[in-house]
Amino acid sequence: MATARRERYRKQTREEAKAVALAQLAEAGTAGISVNAIAKEMGMTGPALYRYFASRDELLTELITDAYRDLAEAAAQAVADAAPADRFRALARTLRDWAKRQPDRYLLIFGTPVPGYQAPPETTEIAAGLMRTILDACATVGSAATGSGGAGSGGQPRTELEAELARHLEGAGPWVSGEEPGGELKGRALRAWTRLHGVISLDLQGQFTTMGFDPSVLFEAEIDALMRGG
Repeated sequence: MATARRERYRKQTREEAKAVALAQLAEAGTAGISVNAIAKEMGMTGPALYRYFASRDELLTELITDAYRDLAEAAAQAVADAAPADRFRALARTLRDWAKRQPDRYLLIFGTPVPGYQAPPETTEIAAGLMRTILDACATVGSAATGSGGAGSGGQPRTELEAELARHLEGAGPWVSGEEPGGELKGRALRAWTRLHGVISLDLQGQFTTMGFDPSVLFEAEIDALMRGG
């Protein structure tokens, strides 16, 4: 009984520390995350909190892992709930919706890398799960667009440059666990991910603010273009 109570308290303390860290993140970015400042906010001493997180990097890893897992689960659920023809659109909209609700967490995992921080293997594994969902959602994009600007018959790239990219990605090493996708699908997923991420990131950072247009319209246009294979 005592052991279970201690474990509950440990879990509650760690969750509270992460909540305070997220508030610091929103206020000052990753540079503002301080274990000592978190401890003070919680009414603890720094050394006491270090019994729950051995270092700032361990706390940062928890925040990154949580964010990746939340986003990956939301994306996977969106794709699973959608009809095959709608999976890519559902994925794209879910990525943006999640980012708009939690911009600081999105930029934590996709923004500027934290100097000196090295992500542990478990973070990479969760990120690979998200990439698997993106690959699955992109699997129908090129083939569905055949005849209207999409990939050629058999899922072949349309241009020599796309063929060169596909060949390059074939030798890029494994991206996900299980059956490795071909270079053409990797190319499609990579272009989709970078274009969607580009619009989302620029929007979150306010880069469109003075340009007089609604970024959601640009985002929907990018979805349509990618679904057509453009």
